[in-house]
Amino acid sequence: MIFELKINGSIRQRANGLIELRTKDLGSVYGRTREEIEQKITEKIKEMTKEKKIKKTAPLLSEFYKDNYLPYKLNQNRAENTIKGIESNFKYIMQQGFDKPLTAYKSQEIESFLYSIEKTRKRQVIQGLLNNMFDRALTLSLLKANPCAPIEKMQHTQEQGTALSFDEQVEFFASLFASDTLSYREKCYFIFIYLTGSRREEVLKINESDVDSKNNVLAIHGDKTESSDRSIPLIKRVATLLSTLPTENGSYFNLSYDNIGRKFREVYNKHKIHDLRHTFGTIQICVEKINPKTVSLWLGHTTIDTTLRIYTHPEQLDKGTFLRGDLTEEEKNVVYRTKYDKILQSIDKFLDDRTTNRTTK
Repeated sequence: MIFELKINGSIRQRANGLIELRTKDLGSVYGRTREEIEQKITEKIKEMTKEKKIKKTAPLLSEFYKDNYLPYKLNQNRAENTIKGIESNFKYIMQQGFDKPLTAYKSQEIESFLYSIEKTRKRQVIQGLLNNMFDRALTLSLLKANPCAPIEKMQHTQEQGTALSFDEQVEFFASLFASDTLSYREKCYFIFIYLTGSRREEVLKINESDVDSKNNVLAIHGDKTESSDRSIPLIKRVATLLSTLPTENGSYFNLSYDNIGRKFREVYNKHKIHDLRHTFGTIQICVEKINPKTVSLWLGHTTIDTTLRIYTHPEQLDKGTFLRGDLTEEEKNVVYRTKYDKILQSIDKFLDDRTTNRTTK
């Protein structure tokens, strides 16, 4: 049999009685008889042939993504923004030319590719996407192992947002109301985030059917998980704001997601849009004295730990007052409350002016 297969190698008897056949292509093969060695060689050759066939027919990463992975995610009813994120990040991978047959990827080259990405958060996201794709391929028996599995998680220190101080809030709203480049609807979009703590994507989904004026409840459609779907109080100020907006196919904020960031920076570049949400949460806990568990529900957090870690810093709102040792906590809160009321009054005036102008026309 060995002769028939033209296996080149050397045979020797080991001290334990086993026969060892050393070959260049198959490595060492052990057995107690010639027949046993021949059987093992036959099995190895079959396995190698199978591996070569799999490697030859394995789809490219781009083919697997298009034909299997993306349809698989779409069938999971993932949020629209989640799908957009997957598409955007996979496009980035392709733009880097990192496309080859699934079976050709090696852990070391994937790790090198990840470290070539400058932004650490982007590294984490791309690593997660590749790992998830290879796991899916493994489930479908297109791979024997996930090449991402041995790679340590890419490190990223997340930048925590901060609340706008009361002075910054005054500055922000003055700039917002005076802007000639933002439409009234766009201005209301940013006010809505400030008044409700909704995420930027969630606001775009607000529809007439979400407003329950009878029970003063507003439905928020979460953009992260199913548990982030929630109901929040429909306060009078928010109801007034919505009443000034003509809807488009039932939508209050039919705006372009891609333009929102640019619009915000036009008005105020000292903070990010998400910091308006931080401002809301911080005010509710530190000024309005709402129970953190309630605020956590309003914000759509999975656990209260996130709320307590990020939104319990009154010093972000007014550091000067926070550090005053001559004031009691109650007296400090009076100062906070007074400053907050003035900001709310400026919002009320903005909305009243809109209502008055519509009435007089």
